[in-house]
Amino acid sequence: MSTAEDVAESSQYVTDAQAAQQANRVVGELAREADQPMDVDIDPDRTRETATTGFSRMRTGWRPGEAAEVAGVVQQARGVIHRAFPDAYLVMNELWSLVREPVVNTTSGELVTDEFGWPQWKKHPSGAYIEDYSRLTGREKDDFLLRITTGLLEWEQKSSTLWLEAMLAKGRWEEAMATGFVAPTGRVTVEERTQRGRASAAEDRYHAIFRAAVSRSAEQLVRSLERIGQRLKDSLTA
Repeated sequence: MSTAEDVAESSQYVTDAQAAQQANRVVGELAREADQPMDVDIDPDRTRETATTGFSRMRTGWRPGEAAEVAGVVQQARGVIHRAFPDAYLVMNELWSLVREPVVNTTSGELVTDEFGWPQWKKHPSGAYIEDYSRLTGREKDDFLLRITTGLLEWEQKSSTLWLEAMLAKGRWEEAMATGFVAPTGRVTVEERTQRGRASAAEDRYHAIFRAAVSRSAEQLVRSLERIGQRLKDSLTA
């Protein structure tokens, strides 16, 4: 084998000392990669089946069994938000009770509630809620505005705490990935170390994704409440 080939082959392997130095770089690249669209290598023969090669192997639904699993995870994330912000949902449901029509069980006459115990509201055939905000009096608007404004202090702090949890989960995932990357000994390529790192950190990665989703949901909830408060304020001064 020539000297150039020797260098090329040896460059594929990473010593234990080099692994520790490269772990942070590889983990950082993988963390950024998680936020990027996936690139799929399409078989040339497959592209002949459609003029739009990007759609030739696209799935539009979950695999069998995945849909229920994903729905369960989504439900768990929603549960975290409802448990963290019960007073926020209380304010909104009290407001909706004045402008919307509840769904009533025609047999028992009881209100139909969702999985969190809040009333379900009637909708148009289009899916939009049946509501009339002209029913709100000036006094009611002022009361909701005050409750939302004062509640934002606590809600913003809770949202920040959930963001901190998301960052800690991300840090734990990166540590697990780095540990898996460095663990192998001997002549191991970067690709092999990366795959072992991915495998050892898979559970931590999904936990980080879950916590990031919860944090994003909390952030959006607080922003929505801010906008509702501003709209109430505008309607009072109009």
